Amino acid sequence: MDRLWRGVSVAALWAAWAGGAMILLAAVVVTAEVVSRKLLSFTFSGSDEIAAYLFAVGTSWSMAHVLVTRGHVRIDVLYGALGPRGKAAFDLLALVGLAVLVVAIVDRAGALFLDNLAGNNRSNTPLRILLAWPQAPWVAGFVLFLAATGLAFVRSLQARV
Repeated sequence: MDRLWRGVSVAALWAAWAGGAMILLAAVVVTAEVVSRKLLSFTFSGSDEIAAYLFAVGTSWSMAHVLVTRGHVRIDVLYGALGPRGKAAFDLLALVGLAVLVVAIVDRAGALFLDNLAGNNRSNTPLRILLAWPQAPWVAGFVLFLAATGLAFVRSLQARV
């Protein structure tokens, strides 16, 4: 189990770095478009679309790392007042709730990806990007998040036994 957790932790770290780079790149693309429009009276279409794809993928790729590093927001006032058993119960409850949410996200995002892949659907923009292209890495980020959530739950159960 520890080896699996280390593997997911490393994958999550690399994904978070790549996700951060994508979000930074999205900011650069939008900034370049705004500056060129203002100073050069030149605009390139699709910068908002590209930035949105980069932001979506970058965000989904970063979620597993936040879980692995325990960076999610907790209600520390209540949590700190609990004993070890209460904390364990809250941790498990939080992981179950998170797992339910992530399963729903993976289900819907995966279905959307598969529908767009099968239909060869393109964006309704001048770029006409095949929607499955940005959706594949987007869904992969959620799958990594789901794997991290499942492993965190199992590890939490093992620690309590």
